[in-house]
Amino acid sequence: MDPASVGTTARIASSVARPIIARLFVKEGPGAGLVDKPVRVSRLVSWSGEKRTLTHLDMWKIARELVKVAVEANPHEAPIASDEREALADALAATLSALGELDMDDVQAVRLGQDELARRLRAERADATRDLSADATVLYDSLLELSCLHILHFFTQRSTFVAG
Repeated sequence: MDPASVGTTARIASSVARPIIARLFVKEGPGAGLVDKPVRVSRLVSWSGEKRTLTHLDMWKIARELVKVAVEANPHEAPIASDEREALADALAATLSALGELDMDDVQAVRLGQDELARRLRAERADATRDLSADATVLYDSLLELSCLHILHFFTQRSTFVAG
């Protein structure tokens, strides 16, 4: 796969990725939401804790939707073979689910930046890409970094983060 097509895929997918990524997080209620300290990342994700709304299957569907958007962004040259899409979605879902296990708060995550957050998530699920081809791994990396960009954007747009 041409590296330029991966970048194009991620850039085009970015416009539709934001609402997909937003489904990973607990919806805030009304009010200013003022807090005296940063919020743990594990309290923001919607697949753990008291406000659990996402299941493992939901996580996989979100990852699958991200893969679909990325593949359809360049219909003339598919970045990966069609039989690799499910494995890529599995790897991405497993890696994104590690977000709820990171021992940090939203401020620390934002300070890390997109690249370092992606690196930490990869480290949490180091074997996630073991069954992927080289092309699928390149697309996985691109989608993970795109996801981390939108995750950090989500954190910075929350009223509690802005107030802090």
